[in-house]
Amino acid sequence: MQLSVPAIPVQAGRIDSLDAIRGVALGGVLLVNMGLFSFPALYLDPLQYWSGNWNKGVALFISFIGEGKFVSMFSFLFGLGFTLFLRSAEKKGLPPVTLFLRRLLVLLGIGMIHAHFIWFGDVLCFYSVFGAILLLFRNKSPETLLIWALGLLVIPVVLFVLAGMIIGPGFFEEASYAKVGYTALDIYRSGSFRQLWAQNAVDLTTTRIGYLMEGPVIFAMFLLGAYSGKRQLFRHPDVHMAFFRKVQLWGAIIGWPVAVATLLYTPPGPGDAMFNYLQVASTYIAGPAIGIFYIATLARLLQSPRWQEWMRPFQAAGKMAATNYLMQSVCCVFIYYSFGGGLYGYAGPATIFLIWLLLFSIQLVISSWWMSHFRFGPVEWIWRRLTYGKWYAEK
Repeated sequence: MQLSVPAIPVQAGRIDSLDAIRGVALGGVLLVNMGLFSFPALYLDPLQYWSGNWNKGVALFISFIGEGKFVSMFSFLFGLGFTLFLRSAEKKGLPPVTLFLRRLLVLLGIGMIHAHFIWFGDVLCFYSVFGAILLLFRNKSPETLLIWALGLLVIPVVLFVLAGMIIGPGFFEEASYAKVGYTALDIYRSGSFRQLWAQNAVDLTTTRIGYLMEGPVIFAMFLLGAYSGKRQLFRHPDVHMAFFRKVQLWGAIIGWPVAVATLLYTPPGPGDAMFNYLQVASTYIAGPAIGIFYIATLARLLQSPRWQEWMRPFQAAGKMAATNYLMQSVCCVFIYYSFGGGLYGYAGPATIFLIWLLLFSIQLVISSWWMSHFRFGPVEWIWRRLTYGKWYAEK
C-alpha cells in the first residue's frame, strides 16, 4: 500500500516550511556577515590581507556559496511575508495598509537602534523603507510583479555594461580606501567606546551607500516574494512541485555559471572591465538566481517527513528570526571588538568559520528550547505588541 506524504503543516496561519527556509537564510547571513564583524572588508580585500591556503580557501568558499545569496533569500521571504500579512489582516477585518505601515515603522525604529548603537551592517532600516514602497504594488497582478522584478535585475547590468563600453577604462577607476581600512582595524581592535561609536558611524554611511547601490536587487526580491505569495505557492507546495523543479533548474543554470566565472576570473590589473562586469552580474544575476535556487531546493526537500524533522531547529530559529538576527550582532561585537574578545583582524576566515558554526549551533539550540515554551521570540513579541497595540500571551 502506498502511503501519502503530507506537506509540512500549516499552523495558526503560519507556513512552517517558510520558517525553516528563513532559519537557513539566517544562518547564511551570519556566515557572510562574519567577514564584516571581524574585519574591515568594506575597505580592504580579505584575500590580499590574509595569508595561508586555508584562510584564502575558506574566504572564497563563503563568497561563492553565500555572498548575495542568503540576503536574497531573506528579501524574497520579506516580500512573501508582505502578501501573507495583508491577506491575514483583511481576513480579520483589520486595516491592512495601516497595520503594515505601523509594522514597518516599528521595524525602522528597531533598525535605527541596531545600526547606530550595535552594528553598522543593519539591513532592517532599508527593509522598512523599501517595504513602504512595496505597498504601491499590493494590487498588481503576479505577472506585473514578475516583469518589474526581472527588469530591476537585468536593466542595471545592461546599463553598467553599456556605460563601461562607452566611457572606457576610466569608468572602472576606484579610489583606494586602504587608509580608512587600517584605521578601522586599529579602532575595532583596541579603541575606546567613543572611538568605536565614531567608527561605526563612518562605516554606517559606507554601508548605506552600498545598500542603495544594491537597492534594485533587494526590491526585485521583494517583488518575487510577493509574486509567490499572490500565487500561494507555499500554501500548498505539493500542488506546485513541477513549478518548483523548473525554478530550481533555471536558478542553477542562470546563477552558478556566473558565480563560477566570478570565482575563477583573475583580473590582469586594476580597473579591468571584465572583472567589473562579472562583479555586477554576480550581484544582480547570480546572487538572486542562486538564492531562488536555494529556496526551491528547500521547498522540495521539505516535502519529505525526514527533512521536516531534520529542519525543526531551523524552523524554530526562523520563527524568531528578528531576535536571532539582532543577537548575532550583539554576540559578534562582543567576540571581535576591543571591549570583548578583541579578535577583530586577528581571527582569519578559517577561524571565523568555526566561530560561526559554534554560534549558530547555539542559536539553533536556544531557539528550539524557546519556541517550545513561548509563542514568539522576545523581539517578535514586542514587534507585534507595537504593531497591533495589544498584549499577547507569551505561551
